[in-house]
Amino acid sequence: MKSFCIIGLGSFGQTLAKSLASNGRQVMVIDQNPQRVNAIADLVTSAVIGDPTNENVLKSSGVRNFDCCINCLYENLSDSILVTLMLKELGIPQVVARAGNERHRNVLEKLGADMVVFPEHDMGENLSQLLIRKNAVDYIELHDGYCMAEITIPHSWVGRSLVQLDLRKKLDLSVISVRHGDGKARYNPDPDTLFTSGDHVTVVGKRRDVDKISGKA
Repeated sequence: MKSFCIIGLGSFGQTLAKSLASNGRQVMVIDQNPQRVNAIADLVTSAVIGDPTNENVLKSSGVRNFDCCINCLYENLSDSILVTLMLKELGIPQVVARAGNERHRNVLEKLGADMVVFPEHDMGENLSQLLIRKNAVDYIELHDGYCMAEITIPHSWVGRSLVQLDLRKKLDLSVISVRHGDGKARYNPDPDTLFTSGDHVTVVGKRRDVDKISGKA
């Protein structure tokens, strides 16, 4: 099972660590703030109080034993760059780094970070895409023009099935799940299941194809 090291326990790092730990993953956290570390210590596998910009702290913590390290430091550009560089030099299989702006993202990518996340930007982008689609209740931008969206089904779908709608052939959309009025999601739904008013469907496809059924304004 994949193991994770979270470096930096701001709100983002704490939330990430708690979520990974609650999903049964091995999680180690590192932060130089004792209060932050102690507040989460009982929820994770191990917790280290120390300066993550110090290479000796990283090495002695056993960071090289983890499959993925997420560098959540972003407010101080030099600290973020230094930690990302050290993680790459230590041979961590996957290094994820948080960026504070586009310039920061570009620097981290050039340093070789395997993944760069920009939560504020990505959240704003996804929210804007959600707001301009009147039938969408959730929206996630993926890559290369693809997205995943949960939408309230169009009225024209009521009483019809996935087989009848044939979304893959007509719109090149893949249906991931269907959620009926009871609130439970059915993954890999039966293609013969009939849609009823108010049902939600989660689809994956190119943005332009999702737009055709999401009521984009």
